[in-house]
Amino acid sequence: AFFTQLCAFFVLCDFKNTKNAIYIQKSTPNNTQKQAYLSTFTNSNTRPTGRPLHTTRPTTILPSILSRNTHGSSLVKIGNTQVLTGITLLVGHPGPLTPTHGDVDLSINLSPLSSQDYNVAGRLLPIVTEGEMSRSRTTSPRGYVDVHALESLVQRILRTSSLLNPNELCIQVGLSAWRVQITCMVLNHDGNLEDACLLGAVSALLDLKLPAVKIDMKGGGNGVVQIVSPSYDHEEDDMTEETKDANRITKLTIQKGTIPISLTMGIYDNHKILVDMT
Repeated sequence: AFFTQLCAFFVLCDFKNTKNAIYIQKSTPNNTQKQAYLSTFTNSNTRPTGRPLHTTRPTTILPSILSRNTHGSSLVKIGNTQVLTGITLLVGHPGPLTPTHGDVDLSINLSPLSSQDYNVAGRLLPIVTEGEMSRSRTTSPRGYVDVHALESLVQRILRTSSLLNPNELCIQVGLSAWRVQITCMVLNHDGNLEDACLLGAVSALLDLKLPAVKIDMKGGGNGVVQIVSPSYDHEEDDMTEETKDANRITKLTIQKGTIPISLTMGIYDNHKILVDMT
């Protein structure tokens, strides 16, 4: 009965022939019909997919998924939502008030790969209706995602959670420090990007390894920070001290109880709480 009702909402079409083209006029459900259809499930505390309202989708975390060009990475899957996260490093100059602190930046990228509602710039595509000019889309099948607000939310959680000690990112006091750049690529948007992006950023940071560096003091001044590339061509006993230093990596200290984990919930019909919305 539910399948028949769903077909009646979304499949019925009315074909109109014209001289040059065929237009398909879809019969879309109104708000009352949608409310009645969803209520048949929420009254029994389930969703149309059969998942209970209080249950999350299966979650998978694959660390070190990118072996080259990143210093930490992860692939997070929450149901069909997939976020690939990679960390790159730059050498920056610490601020005068925090001479021993590094910095953490985060960016989130959406594209047509993640959802057909987005263009290559990560913006929602406009709605084009017959006989009307295009207008901006405010909703999508998976909900409107404000990328800048999502970036601000995840970055604020990372900075206030004390997950990382910014002093560990210092290279030279007052002169140089690591700038950690976290990039989250949304491979598939099937809802709840808030939890997926935060989990991707945290798991990539837990996988972060700082490379060895050396300070080149030639020419005077404050010196130039150079990242020393590791070498795997020699056995450990045959390595020189310089080669051993190049192969040393630093794992950041993670304070117990400071790993942020989020669980996004929503309220439907003013009294039903939904966990892990899609």
